[in-house]
Amino acid sequence: MDEERKIELIGQVMGASHVFCSAVNEMLERTLAESSQEQLAMSQVRLMLLIARPGRRFKVTDVADFLNVTNAAASRAIDRLVQRGLVDRTVSAEDRRAVDLALTPVAEKLLEEFTTTRNHELLRLLGSYPEGKLRRVVELVDELSVLLLDPEMDPDERCLRCGIHFREGCVVRDVLGRECVVASGLYGTEDDEEQPEVPAAEAS
Repeated sequence: MDEERKIELIGQVMGASHVFCSAVNEMLERTLAESSQEQLAMSQVRLMLLIARPGRRFKVTDVADFLNVTNAAASRAIDRLVQRGLVDRTVSAEDRRAVDLALTPVAEKLLEEFTTTRNHELLRLLGSYPEGKLRRVVELVDELSVLLLDPEMDPDERCLRCGIHFREGCVVRDVLGRECVVASGLYGTEDDEEQPEVPAAEAS
């Protein structure tokens, strides 16, 4: 295949990926608005799902790294959830630099309602799609995602922040066989014991 035809095909792949991401985001925003009566934004759901992970303590810098925002933005995001009564925040007795964040019962109920509504909608839309095709899509998209990483980037900084999309595991680790710094810091290494399941969330 000559270069012109190859770049045209790659462009079609990129375009299809953008369309798919837009469709996923639209579906998630729709189900979130329905389940929370428009009380939550998707960025808040991401942060709440991070806080819901069991057995973890977070510094503001950890949250910032996870969400790929500045420390100030991470701190403001936490403040807003605390002010709304969705998160309890206390200084860690073990590490004064860290804070212990926990969801309130109200937040837990909102997350449960969102997860239930989202899962129902996903099954309605994609429940009849062949499982083999779904697995193959995951494999192909993961391979392409890793190939698009900057090859000149420090290997220890190559991170797709899979946890933002609440993928259990690390795409970089799974495809390249390399431990991800953010993955090991925020949701454990490959050798860690399994943690209780956390509701999977959204996509891109």
